[in-house]
Order: sequence, then structure tokens, then C-alpha cells
Amino acid sequence: MRISAGMRRLADTRAEQVAFTRLFGNPNVTVQEIVRTAAAQTAKAAAGRHVLIIEDSSEINYQAKASRKRGLGCVGNGKDIGLFVHPALAVDAGDGSVLGLAAATIWRRRGQKADDYQALPIEAKESYKWIATATAARQALTDTPLLTVIGDREADIYEVLARLPDERTHVLMRAVRDRALGEEGGRLFGEIAKTPEAGRIAFDLQARPGRPGRKVHLAVRFAEVTLRQPRLGADRRDPRAVRLNIVEVREIDPPSPKDAVIWRLLTTHTVKTLADAIAIVDLYRSRWTIEQLFRTLKSQAIDLEESLIADGDALERLAATALIVATRVMQLVHGRDAAGQTLRATRLFNPAEIAVLDALVARLEGKTQTQKNPHPHTHARLGGLVHCPARRLERLSKGAPAGPGHLQQRPQTLPRHC
Repeated sequence: MRISAGMRRLADTRAEQVAFTRLFGNPNVTVQEIVRTAAAQTAKAAAGRHVLIIEDSSEINYQAKASRKRGLGCVGNGKDIGLFVHPALAVDAGDGSVLGLAAATIWRRRGQKADDYQALPIEAKESYKWIATATAARQALTDTPLLTVIGDREADIYEVLARLPDERTHVLMRAVRDRALGEEGGRLFGEIAKTPEAGRIAFDLQARPGRPGRKVHLAVRFAEVTLRQPRLGADRRDPRAVRLNIVEVREIDPPSPKDAVIWRLLTTHTVKTLADAIAIVDLYRSRWTIEQLFRTLKSQAIDLEESLIADGDALERLAATALIVATRVMQLVHGRDAAGQTLRATRLFNPAEIAVLDALVARLEGKTQTQKNPHPHTHARLGGLVHCPARRLERLSKGAPAGPGHLQQRPQTLPRHC
């Protein structure tokens, strides 16, 4: 078993390497079909559940290999070359398990923003990805009775709040704009700030680069508000105002003002009590899962930016495939946890894939009873492979033993907080 975006590492022979390269270079293999196939599998796992559709964007930077690339666009700094991925990850709202990839938008940025960019309709902007990707996810998950689309501050877009909600779809976005309110007048942030404190909560804040993890204590406020449609770029198809709930959590005694946690969460979910508000905060904390997806995609397992494929179209197809693989890796890791060990492999794999997994388990498990997989057709222990060193993965792929005790690694959980 190998996890890599490098064709040379995936292939055992020159012929296999050429075959992989031809696959991703084949124009008949489309990003849309790759994602659609994955979404169909996700739909089966998501049936009958309350599902979180967690969206976010990440750039894939190929500047280090610019001389070997063609047909790419610019990434965030406007100089380096690469492409962007914007997945919609389906997560079970109940236990936080990853159900699969529900949709994805992959694109290359060409040219500069128009001078009248803000006045353009949302369909002409890159930010339309928030609506298009969530809509595609909703269309794929036909048997899912309740969806909550979750986005960070980049998703604080009036059209997203106005157009996405329907009879089975809620939105939950972190506000970044101090929007004008409707009939009550005033501004959003001032309105929630003067609302009486409803209670307090505490949780562990996940560490990030430059910010150590810590336990945070926060004051909770919530209110119902009417957001007025912005005048600039207003679309007549959208309502002049939308009625939403806002939940604010503000850190008490932060280490410094610039490090203070202040989340203002806009949602269509009902928020009448402190318990309702805390539930909204818990749902938003699940957004951390997509950050883990990007780490798996780019640094922890697949290393997508190391690919030597040259053509931009082929790199988009590779990115779509890598998103699916990264999602599977996360599901296998979750499968080693107590909750995940109750799940059968059929939730993730089709019969042909299960046959391959059965062969892999027989090849990789140890000889003693404690080293054998005790769960028929449940292959979560293979999730341990994604955490072993690259050299060990290479040995496994060539039939060498993994080393003593490899299949008895301690389960690692995927924390739900961000």
C-alpha cells in the first residue's frame, strides 16, 4: 500500500508509471466524473443522517517545480503558479465521523480582478464556489434529510446566506462583516455586543502554527437579526433582507487582545436557549475536520505539491483523485477509534475494493493472534499505515514486513474542535 502523488513512488515499473501518467492526462477522465463517483459513495453513507457539509479552499503551490509545469494559474500571492481546490466534506453531525467527499470545485486562477469586481453578479466571481459546491453536494446527497453547510469567514457572503437555505438545508457561517441591520437599524456586531450574556462555556482550543493550544473560557450571547442586502452588487433575485440567528462567543481573559477568541456565527438554525447556542458552537468546531483534510492532502500523507506531472489539466484530475484518497485516509484513521470500530468496510469500499483489502490484511497482519485483524470485513487497522514512516510504507508495498507490533498502534482520534 502506497500513499503518494508521485507517479514514480506509486509505480513498480516504467510501464506502470506511464499508465498512471496517461490516466491523468486522458481528457476523457474528467474532474467532474471523478468527484461525482466519490459523491455517489458518500451519499450511501450519508443516507438518513444529519450531515455537515464543510467547505473551504486551499491552494496547491507548484512554484518549486515551475520549470516543469505548464497551463497553471497564479495562487494567492499573485506570483507563484498552481491551482485551487474547494472541497465539500460530508461529516456526521452526531459522531463527527467523515462520511466522504460530497463535491469539489477545482480551478486555476487566470488574469486579474476586474475594476468593477464588487459590482459583478456572484456567478461571475470566484466566491461563487461557496454556492456551486454546496449545491452540488446537496444534489448528490439525495437521501440525506438534514444538511448544515459550514464555512469560515470567507463564506460570509450575502448571496450564500440568502440562496443556500431550503427545506432541508441550513447554513452556519462565521461572520466577518459588520453588516447593516434591517428595520431595527444599527450594525450586526454592535447589536450582539449589547445583548445580555446567556452563559459561559469552555473547551480546548486546537494548536496552530504560531498559536499554542489552550483551554478557553467564553461568554455566550445570541440574538435574532435581520441582515439588509448590501447596496453594492445587489441582485434583484435575492431578498432585500434575510432573517438569521447570530451566536457570539467571546473569550474571557485572553492571553492578549490580538489572541482573543471571538466567533460570531450566523445560522438559519433555531437558537432560543443557551443549549441551542452551545450546539451551534459545537457544530462550527467541526470545521477543524477540513483543515485536517488539507494537511493530509499536502503534508501528512499524500504530498500533492511534489507531483512531477507537468500539464495543468492532468494536475486538476490528480488533485480530484488526491482529495478522495485524503478523505479515505481520514476515514481509516477514524475507524481505529472506538466509535469507528463499529463501522463495516462496506461503508467506505465497494466489493472489488474489499477483495483487495482482504488480500492486503492477510499480507500485512502478523502471525500471532493479537497481531491479526479481529474484525471480518472491517479494515480500520489499515488506517495505521498512514502514520508509519515513508520508508516503512515502501517496505510494505514491496512485501517486506512492517516491523514488530506495527498493527498494534494506539488509536489516534481526530479532535472535533478548531
